Amino acid sequence: MQYMRQRRGKSRAVHQCVKCGACFRHTRKLVEHLKNLHNIDRAFSCDECSKTFRSPMNIARHKLIHTGLKIFACDLCEYSTNQKSNLECHRRRHAKDYSFKCELCDKGFFHRTEYLEHQNAHTNKNLYRCEHCHKCYFYKKNLSVHLVTHHAGKQTGAIAKNTKAKHACKFCPERFVYKILLKRHMKNQHGFAERTPTKHLCDLCGAELSSMRRLMVHKRNHAGEKIFECDMCNKRFASKENLSIHKRTHTGEKPYVCPQCGRSFTQRTSLVLHLRYHSEQRPYQCADCGKGFVSNTLLKRHRKVHEKTVQPNV
Repeated sequence: MQYMRQRRGKSRAVHQCVKCGACFRHTRKLVEHLKNLHNIDRAFSCDECSKTFRSPMNIARHKLIHTGLKIFACDLCEYSTNQKSNLECHRRRHAKDYSFKCELCDKGFFHRTEYLEHQNAHTNKNLYRCEHCHKCYFYKKNLSVHLVTHHAGKQTGAIAKNTKAKHACKFCPERFVYKILLKRHMKNQHGFAERTPTKHLCDLCGAELSSMRRLMVHKRNHAGEKIFECDMCNKRFASKENLSIHKRTHTGEKPYVCPQCGRSFTQRTSLVLHLRYHSEQRPYQCADCGKGFVSNTLLKRHRKVHEKTVQPNV
């Protein structure tokens, strides 16, 4: 249930408690009020999955999970995520900046719970036991996978609520909660194993493309070939995807909506760049002044300012 109502005053929004009508200038004060006066700790819920949060600010960040957009990307590998904190934790893995280290095997961990669970492998204490078949595991996540795989029909409570089988097999009706279980099923039952994506290299500029079709479209740009024509304005494009995006300028369709402010866009890339303004992520930085930008295009435009200030040698 939502315990907040927004009212517009003369200059700024006022956050009103729907329980007693008290008004606050800042959401932080409303959160404190709900906790201290009404004993409500997690008063705000997502309207898509009903997960609850202590602050409405957390809901906007959480909703990125439902959009599937991962705007925070690692500059050292292909990892991407929808939360800045996850990216920071991931980067620490590259640097091996661990918070906890096992004294017996020197293995590193970022969270105390992971470190304590790892100690089970050395001591055989505090094991996680299945209540149905009494099989034991060192890690809680391994027990969760076991319950879903072998005792799916017997689950109750929080585990059953959060284990929806969303990964479907393309060859049979089977569905799985975890993607790794789907991959194992497809390999064992259907003899299908995913291959590492092949990079297709452009012999003209050296660019790497993920598929032969994308390489063909890329090479059309080099040759100036535009074989797809708009039936409304006769403008031509190298790919069918670019033509579809262009047609939205005629129809006014903007399918990509920002979950935080509601602004809509014709292209997914435009939404990704827009979300960086909300998250204050600036992955492109100027080498001269350190100023950050959401896109490489804006950085290049900014670089021209420095180029103008460079005085020619006399």
